[in-house]
Amino acid sequence: MAVTMKHKKARVFRDFLISKDTIKMFKEEETDNAVLFRSIYNVRENDKKQFVIIINDSIYITMQSLILKEVPEHKRQAIINLINQIQFEYPTVKYVVTPENHLMTSIAFHGSDKTMDPATILMCTIEYFKVLQNNHYERFLACIEGREPNFETKKDEKSE
Repeated sequence: MAVTMKHKKARVFRDFLISKDTIKMFKEEETDNAVLFRSIYNVRENDKKQFVIIINDSIYITMQSLILKEVPEHKRQAIINLINQIQFEYPTVKYVVTPENHLMTSIAFHGSDKTMDPATILMCTIEYFKVLQNNHYERFLACIEGREPNFETKKDEKSE
């Protein structure tokens, strides 16, 4: 089997994970078109989201995650409206409702085996999931369930 760009980029990513002792957080798998690094992020108690870092022969490295497995058809437009609002608030976070009514997210990174930055890829992925956990996920669930989001307000200690 020939060594291709996906193999070279995957080696860079794998070596970074090993150097940071985080390799056990990921399951690596090779397909015909890509090397996949799968992991999970615990968004809420008993609500884990799988994500995958997709490394292929292109200049792109992509993080993708399924956020909601099923958006009810009658809630599709409401979710799309919410996604549009979130795009204004967080322009770098991208969501899409697929034709199968899945709510997905993805982040694209650029790089070859010489220019990719695994630390940035991992840091941006973790930061994205923190934003999802703290700002977006409850809004998606509330939209699906037809209720107002229930955000806990934190008191500013300086104002007391």
